[in-house]
Parts: sequence; structure tokens; C-alpha cells
Amino acid sequence: MRICVSHGTALHYWLRMPNLKSAGERPSRARSIPKRLPGAEEVGALGRGLGFYMPEGCERIDLLVSRQSGRHQAAGVSAHLCSARLPAGSFVPCVIFGHEVYMSSPELVFLQMAEELQLDQLAYVGFALCSTFRLDDLEAGGCVHREGSDVALTSVARIRAYLNQLPRGTRNRGLALRALDFVRDGARSPREAGIAVTLLLPLRRGGEGYESVAMNQETRIFDGIDSRGEARWVTRIPDILVEARGRKGEARKVGVDYDAASTHSDSLRVVSDTDRRNLVAAAGTFTHISLCTAQTTDYTTYRRELDRIRRALGRRPYPRVAKDSDSPSDQEILKRAESRRFELWNRMLGEETYEL
Repeated sequence: MRICVSHGTALHYWLRMPNLKSAGERPSRARSIPKRLPGAEEVGALGRGLGFYMPEGCERIDLLVSRQSGRHQAAGVSAHLCSARLPAGSFVPCVIFGHEVYMSSPELVFLQMAEELQLDQLAYVGFALCSTFRLDDLEAGGCVHREGSDVALTSVARIRAYLNQLPRGTRNRGLALRALDFVRDGARSPREAGIAVTLLLPLRRGGEGYESVAMNQETRIFDGIDSRGEARWVTRIPDILVEARGRKGEARKVGVDYDAASTHSDSLRVVSDTDRRNLVAAAGTFTHISLCTAQTTDYTTYRRELDRIRRALGRRPYPRVAKDSDSPSDQEILKRAESRRFELWNRMLGEETYEL
């Protein structure tokens, strides 16, 4: 009997599994979904096999069925109904401890998680699916970088192409497409992803509203004048690159680096990253901000760093109220804005961060 693993179970599997398939190399064109759940013995064996990829405390596996009558209660299973006709390639054949199953593809997983998460959390999951990191609880920082043949699971472009194949009106398709606008390829750690979401989300959702945000992108930085009087440039790759226009229309850039020591276990890599930060910080045309774990997990400190980024980019404070105003209406505006900011920070970087 075909078994289709979905939602959070498929997400946790993909984020912890080396991805040795290059783009377009997935062998399956599978799209059909079984009518009912497998038997208790199969479920038990599958649960034990998938338990290796699940976060601590996760006791149920997510499976898909195509008929409501097939969603009978079963121990250790969360059954999800999907009667839609999905595009070919929506499922990838996998072998879990000797059991052949069909795993929801990373693109389908993004759509499925829209059923369970708020827009900002869904964007955070999108970052993880399009990242260059793989979760590993045995490593420092809880993740390692995908390198060599262990390629990124998917990309923003591939997820968008998949969603656009679905008929209009498909459940949660609209939410998934909206969340995808706030996802970027190439994050190297969950913390980087959380920071980027707070920078990208619009002001009305508690974010900073920066549209031009890129992850680990090369940028040329002016490095002074050489002995012949010619401009000297260096190339650097900040974890997060934010670009915006100042009040006078001038182009401004801020590079944000997250504490590399928390995700790089190799001491030589730590030294290299520290040197990189120092070089970027010295560049007169490029503002550099370096964030450590303590700065991101304390809300007040994090807000101070975001304000520094705002000033470096030449942006006005938000919301705009009369300076030193103590009117009840202005104070209420400020209070609501601060509440939205805190709630977003708490879901991305604080105690309520979604557990990947």
C-alpha cells in the first residue's frame, strides 16, 4: 500500500536529511494519494523509523489520505485529507528503515505548512527549505552547512513555480504565495533566517519592511585608494545584505553578520569569519552590523540594533508621530506598533520561535 508522508513530518525529515539530488533529478512523477491509512503495524514501524528525524517530544506522524472515510483515528498518526489533483512530482519515493514511502516534496510541504502556521512562521519555514543548512542536533549550533553534493532542498523560484501549477482556489495557495514574497534563498542558519524575516516583513506586521534583502550575496566594497591613486575594491559576503534608498535617494547598504561561532564548529572558520567582519566594518561606504546570540535573544538589545540599521539606511522612524508627543492617540499608536514588533520577534527569535 502506498504511504504518503506529509506536513510537519515531511518538513522535519527534509531538514535533517542530506539532499544528494541535484535540481530536476527527482525520479518520481507520483501525484496520487492513498484512500486510507495503513495498518497499525505499518504505522508503528514507520513511526519508529521516522522518529530519528523528528524533534524531541514529537509522537505523531503526518500522513495523507484522499477520502474522508479513510481518516479513521489511529494511534500515532495525524491524518490529513487531500482530495486535490496535485502536479506530478509532488511526492518523492524514500526508504525509511526498509519501508518505502512517498515523502511530500519540499515544494508541497511549504503549501501544507500554510495550513498550520501564521504568515511569518511560514516564511521562516520557507527560509529553512531554501537554505544551505541542514539540522543536526549533534553539531554546535544545531546545524551544519550543506556542501558539495548535499545541495539546497529547493528554491524560492521552484516553490513559486510549483504553486503556480495549482488551480486558483486551491486551499492555502494564496497564503503560501504571500509568504513566499518574504523568503530568500541561501540562509546558513535558523537564526539568520529569523533575523531576515524581521527585516523583510512589512511594518504593519511588526517587521522593518525592507524589500531588498539578500542572503550571503557577494558585494563589492570600496577599500580606499592604492599607491597609484586608483580606487581599491574588495569583495565580501555578509550573512544578510540590506539595501535601501536614503531620504535624498542615495543608495545605502548594510551588511549584517550573525555570530559565526555559534554555527561554525571549525576554529579556522571562526577566525576567518571574524577577519571578514573586521574588514567589512572598516569600509567607509558600507555599514556593518554584527549580531551575537545574546543580541538576538534579548528584545530590547535587538531593537537597538535594528534601529542602528534603520539609521544607517537613512530611513525615518516608524510610526511617525510628533516628537516627544504625549497625546493619548499617539501613545496608543506607538504602543500598538511596539506590540506587533515584540510579537514578531518572539515568534522568530524569542521563546515562541517555531521549532524546525
